Amino acid sequence: MENTEDKPKRRQLLNGDRTIWTMVFILCGISLIEVFSASSRLTFGKSSFLAPIISHTMHLGIGLAGMWLVHLLHYKWYRLFPVLLVPLSILLLGYLSIRSMGSSGAERWINLGFFQLQPSELGKIGVIMSVAYWLSKLKPDDELSQANTFWKILALTGFVDALIVGENLSTAVLLAGVIFVMMILGGIAWRRMLALTGVVVGAGIVAVVILLFVPAQTIRDSKIIPSRATTWQARLQDFSQTRNKPNAYEYAKLVAPEKPQETHANIAIATSNILGKGPGNSDERDYLQEASCDFIYAIIIEELGIVGGVIVMLVYVVLLYRVGRIATKCKEKYPAYLAMGLGMLLGLQAFINMSVAVGLFPVTGQPLPLISKGGTSVLMTSGCIGMLLGISNVLEKEAKGEQALGTEADIPSPVDGNESFDEN
Repeated sequence: MENTEDKPKRRQLLNGDRTIWTMVFILCGISLIEVFSASSRLTFGKSSFLAPIISHTMHLGIGLAGMWLVHLLHYKWYRLFPVLLVPLSILLLGYLSIRSMGSSGAERWINLGFFQLQPSELGKIGVIMSVAYWLSKLKPDDELSQANTFWKILALTGFVDALIVGENLSTAVLLAGVIFVMMILGGIAWRRMLALTGVVVGAGIVAVVILLFVPAQTIRDSKIIPSRATTWQARLQDFSQTRNKPNAYEYAKLVAPEKPQETHANIAIATSNILGKGPGNSDERDYLQEASCDFIYAIIIEELGIVGGVIVMLVYVVLLYRVGRIATKCKEKYPAYLAMGLGMLLGLQAFINMSVAVGLFPVTGQPLPLISKGGTSVLMTSGCIGMLLGISNVLEKEAKGEQALGTEADIPSPVDGNESFDEN
């Protein structure tokens, strides 16, 4: 009898979807092994080869602690988070934009001494959470509600994206794509979505034409086009030139020196075989730039083989499947939209990172969630998963007739300022 009563108490340490918890621990375990292996390039000329992995372990530990704390809260409390995240990210992104004026390249991080903060990570989470709230209040049959919600979402997303695009185009496109799908699923009228699609597609075609056909020097001399446009141009042109591929000799002599990241990533994958070279036995980690972050999936395949690469991919697939189950079980709109938005963000980010590593996408700066080295990315990803676990925790407790932490909170709405959290 005592064992039966004690068992539920021990299980209270980790609430919510236990499959998601399992996937999180698997990703963290892979991350510790592969980041330690891939960080050899970061230790050249430094006194301690343990410094990168110690830093990464601390970030993972803080992230897991934050994830655990967030998952204990009722999801109604999550509506407070954008109140801090959105203004703070706008201020920091604006600061980066001003600091980058006149420089040859955009800056993505703010050095806090003990930590490098990437404001775009704060901005994209804040926007998704705000949009989830606005969509939950949308009245689909009310034209005024439709118009207000549509333009609020466009204004916030467009403004934050405009600040992000100069320092990280892929993040801006990723955020816009997630918000676009959320608007469709959230009930925004089709005529508005079709009009928005036409504008976006038209602008995209113009941008691609400019990058493909306008000389790089003309782009550099332009005062309107962002300074990083020449980098986007080079990556797009390299990726689009699929005809007349050079032979091995021409590639090694002409292409490889100009494309070191893609070259060494290709070598890492090509020499991996089925089971790989084994953890810690990568050869390309010493030559591949951003091996511990943007191209860590290539190192995973090199060391763990095709089998390891498939396993990592399947972990994200399972994670997305569980998020979809959580969203479909929600009785209220806000947690459902929030789960869908955060799930799409993590899933697309993982897909882009893995696609870049295997040569399916142009090079971007998207990290692999919970695996890549990077303090802000690890912490914000942990926060996202913590909220997903928190939503599933509330659903489980409601199914059992229990109360989740924060259920009785009655605090004003952070977005419109005139509604209670007790409203659906």
